[in-house]
Amino acid sequence: MGRGATIRAGFLAAVCTAGAPTAFGQAPKAAPAAPKQAQPAAAQAKAAPADPAKMERLLVLWEKQSSLLKTLDAKIFRRDYIVAWEEYEYFEGRAIFKNPNLAYIDFRKIQQDKDKKPVKDPKTNAWVSAPKERIICTGNEVWQYDSDTKQIIIYPLDKDQAAKALEEGPLPFLFNMKADDAKRRYNMTLISEDEKTYGISVRPKLEVDQESFSQAFVQLDRKYLLPVRIILHSPDGKSQKDFQLSGIKPNAKIEDDTFQGKTDASWKVVRNPDGDERPRAGVAGGQRRPAPAAARNQAAPKR
Repeated sequence: MGRGATIRAGFLAAVCTAGAPTAFGQAPKAAPAAPKQAQPAAAQAKAAPADPAKMERLLVLWEKQSSLLKTLDAKIFRRDYIVAWEEYEYFEGRAIFKNPNLAYIDFRKIQQDKDKKPVKDPKTNAWVSAPKERIICTGNEVWQYDSDTKQIIIYPLDKDQAAKALEEGPLPFLFNMKADDAKRRYNMTLISEDEKTYGISVRPKLEVDQESFSQAFVQLDRKYLLPVRIILHSPDGKSQKDFQLSGIKPNAKIEDDTFQGKTDASWKVVRNPDGDERPRAGVAGGQRRPAPAAARNQAAPKR
């Protein structure tokens, strides 16, 4: 695979149950708004002995279910832990995907109080947040919006990259990945299960994935075969990102104009003809200190 700008969103949703798989007719219950600790996804579930054959069956069922998923719309609560700073940062977001290669991922940074806790508006009970970053895959380009710098960076996708545009990028294990690809790219182990969820440990085999994370944990809803929590450890071990998904809407009607990149006169547009750097909103890579106040809190152009 080329090292150009592509978005990975492999939908790791496999589970071993008796009988036919449940159809994508209803979303699972929302995950808690904020995790108490950033720990492996199934740390509180009953430990399960490693069973490669069972993991194989999970992947087969996952691929069958994934083939039924044409669109996905989910809300995200994300908590980042940065070892060097010994602090947490919080984000709220939304991820929207549509076959074959369209994606929209947006994150807003949540304000923190004097005790570093995420803040909610007492009147609306909504998070108090400001725009942070957005990625849109249009099918032939990837648009990355950085609210700190008010820059829009556009990465072109060639024909092959466009066909695989959802294989690499900011939020893995959500959408449209095949069982054979999963086995080729990851070492996956079923590590725990309870009456509601399965816990899967994931270690990347390929360099392109190792650049995004060194290890991942996926908490998989047992009934609807959708991930409700994903934890990514950075390649250098210096940060960790904990995603909780809620309000999941499989196969909801989503208009194509959701995935159109738009410019704004007050934003700088930078085109990268060679696509040397991949956009990585929300991946477990290195962290940057916030930009000066004058450059912050600038919303991306409305879609």
